[in-house]
Amino acid sequence: MKRSSSLLWGALALGAVAGMRSMLAPTMTSRALAKHPDANNADEPARTLAAQQTRYLLIPLAVGELVGDKLPFAPDRTISASMMVRAVSGGMTAAALASARRQPILLPALAGATAACVSAKVGASLRSRYGSFGPFTNAALGITEDCLALAIGSAGLQRALGEMSGSGREAHAYGV
Repeated sequence: MKRSSSLLWGALALGAVAGMRSMLAPTMTSRALAKHPDANNADEPARTLAAQQTRYLLIPLAVGELVGDKLPFAPDRTISASMMVRAVSGGMTAAALASARRQPILLPALAGATAACVSAKVGASLRSRYGSFGPFTNAALGITEDCLALAIGSAGLQRALGEMSGSGREAHAYGV
């Protein structure tokens, strides 16, 4: 039971990260899975997410999103297309965590997608409420949100993948 609950907590955490920064969750997961010794033997979608070509694609997308989010003309994250991307990102990331642990992927994928949608709505609400005091306030809130997303993502990956190596301490070395 502990394996499943750790996986679901990781799925929820990475889903929340996808809601804040849609490309950060798969990028962090891709890096973590690539550093795992069993990544090549993992099921899909973990194997694809751990592939070097995938990392080369995801890293610039995540960096671009981190920078672009602070710009005053950044699109609203709660428009339909953006919410769809965030839900797919959260669901796919959570499914990759489950497949890396050789667990069923449906429940973690649903949890990750749902967490992404909820997180996007909450984050947008907070940014619109407190970010209206000026461009510097909005950028500061964006940077704070970036740091929060990185911390939540790191904790989620450690929780979900830490038991794969037998030690929670080794999970921290997964590049997050």
